[in-house]
Amino acid sequence: MSQTAPSYDDERARALLNQVAAQRQDAFETLYAMLSRRVFAFVRRNVDNIAMAEEIMMDTMFEVWKSASLYRGDARVSTWVLGIARNKMLMTLRSQPSHGHEDIEEFAEVIASDTPDGLEALESKRRDALLKDCMERLPPIHRECLHLLHFEDCSVAEIAALQAVPPGTVKSRLSHARARLQTCVEVGTGHLQMEQA
Repeated sequence: MSQTAPSYDDERARALLNQVAAQRQDAFETLYAMLSRRVFAFVRRNVDNIAMAEEIMMDTMFEVWKSASLYRGDARVSTWVLGIARNKMLMTLRSQPSHGHEDIEEFAEVIASDTPDGLEALESKRRDALLKDCMERLPPIHRECLHLLHFEDCSVAEIAALQAVPPGTVKSRLSHARARLQTCVEVGTGHLQMEQA
């Protein structure tokens, strides 16, 4: 079991996927190492239960093992795999009785730990909490659009394919998400400043 995950390279991922289609276990292990954390992060942003997120990630990667031969090559391998993860996630959440709204966990990346002083660290923590809160207020489909664009480097066309909507709908969702996020952050920042005054 390797300590560090190999960095993602689509050409290499395609070659590995071809080998997985031929039932090569070693190729699957490498592809798993390359993509499993990415899949888990994607699912975790929409599912607040770690065990459930891990199960969805495992189901996704098992589906990759079984269905590698179905990959047509018209999208990046990572996008294809995230599409499988999205379907698994939606099926799982629909089967849960009380999942109307899924929390987003740790949207903002942790800022470097060498913060100069405690006040800056506190301010940084407050900003992170505010951004997380604002992200949680977005509709799940808007959060997903932002995640795919900013964390997965998906193009608008790739997001449209994943969500099965026209590219114009994705652009509209991104525009609405950014506007709502900006308003929420501005209002929240105002509240924080009033608290500190």
